[in-house]
Amino acid sequence: MLEVSPLNNLTGVAAGGSVSVTLPVGRTYEKIHFEYSGVTPEQIKNLRVELQGRTLTEYGTLQDLLDENAYFKREQAAGYATLYFARPEIQGVLNPSLVEQRFFSLGTVGLSIVQIKFDIAQDATAPVIKAFAEKSSPSAPGWLFKRRTFRYNFAVGINEIENLPRPLGAKIALIEIKKAGVDSAEFLVNNVKWRDHIPASLHKHHLKQRGRSPRANTHAIDLFLSGDVFSALALDNSINDMRLRVEASEAGSAEVVVHYFDDYAKSTF
Repeated sequence: MLEVSPLNNLTGVAAGGSVSVTLPVGRTYEKIHFEYSGVTPEQIKNLRVELQGRTLTEYGTLQDLLDENAYFKREQAAGYATLYFARPEIQGVLNPSLVEQRFFSLGTVGLSIVQIKFDIAQDATAPVIKAFAEKSSPSAPGWLFKRRTFRYNFAVGINEIENLPRPLGAKIALIEIKKAGVDSAEFLVNNVKWRDHIPASLHKHHLKQRGRSPRANTHAIDLFLSGDVFSALALDNSINDMRLRVEASEAGSAEVVVHYFDDYAKSTF
């Protein structure tokens, strides 16, 4: 049975406040909806989901979450932001789609504490935030998506990144390079090109053909296009080298966002 109900234990909702909402454990969470007013998505910062006090996933601002939902063409409504655990963009290959979409839902059986935390900027006018949960039958945490952000400074020309974490047993579904002036990117694993430099216009066209909606100033290296999670990169001991070569026409700071997923019971990060 799917239940949709409010989460009434938000604390710290005020300009300059640090907000925390504790999710009752036992059920399986498919989505968390935030209703907000008197505050902009950019003013809601450092959004993170924590299991047992450890970060599961993180967003710099609520706008980053909205941008992710737009990229995957998830249904959105003004004044609401939805945190997805079940993944509607995943398509069935061996099983019906609904089975695979719910495969990544957040089970909480066996956990003692699950929290969502974020900060509200001091210049927010009159923040009002409510939260609602979509939850289904009890289950333990299984395979979960983990969003991680890494920061770099780029020069004009080719910028090489070879130190992205490679946690054993995890998979990489998506890498986003968030910066203006990124013309193209190459992704190599053991010197094999998983993605090559191609014109930006063709890159965007390719993403659209595969059901994505490219975002401005974000270059996406999407390894599970068309909703096929089996095409994601599996991180194992056979990988000795993994690197990005990013061509930039503008210098400056960049965010590189990696979307991992792994088995919570075996997770090393």
